[in-house]
Amino acid sequence: MPVRVGLHYIELWQESMEDVVREYEKEPLHKGQIVFYGPSYYTRWSEKYGMMPMRQALPGKSGNACVVNRGFGSSTAEHQLYYYPRMIRPLEPKVLVYTSHGNGPAFGYSDEESWELAQRVIAYAQIDFPGIEICLVGAYPSRDMTAENEAAKRRYNAMVKAFADSTPNCRFIDPLDYEPFRRKDIYVEDGVHFNRTGYDLCAEFYKQALAEELAKY
Repeated sequence: MPVRVGLHYIELWQESMEDVVREYEKEPLHKGQIVFYGPSYYTRWSEKYGMMPMRQALPGKSGNACVVNRGFGSSTAEHQLYYYPRMIRPLEPKVLVYTSHGNGPAFGYSDEESWELAQRVIAYAQIDFPGIEICLVGAYPSRDMTAENEAAKRRYNAMVKAFADSTPNCRFIDPLDYEPFRRKDIYVEDGVHFNRTGYDLCAEFYKQALAEELAKY
């Protein structure tokens, strides 16, 4: 499969992936925690965008911080595979919450190709950290999602769920079935990314979805 995207710099949106990764590498290492990995749904869950940071919004049962945000906006599964050794491996996660859907089509990747690349990310994590728990998060809804678009997202989610159902220590989380995400008032102007209300709902969604994992911290 040919690489169809700039791995260090995205000309289309004039964004440097390398700069984002280097900024993460300056942060203290929090090993053995719950690591979120994926595109801008996670990137924007940060103080930079005026939100309560993910690490504060999703505390463990003890009240202590236990999650690490490794989202990087505009990333495809290709980027996520390429940067895995720097973004994920040093953290030695106990749980990986991974979202691969999002930007692939903008760079010419079919959903099948994106999912093939995502499976390599998962395989690396399973090999590096035997027994790691992997929570695979499906495609998210959007404000103006059409029936056709939703059907396509559900097809992607079906591939992810089938994999999770047949893979030890792996499970599927489906944002499309979380009814509060269908509200029209929870998105910023682009209709894709969440506003503050949206991220408040996102926190509730993950508190429910990751209740067992958060209870261990």
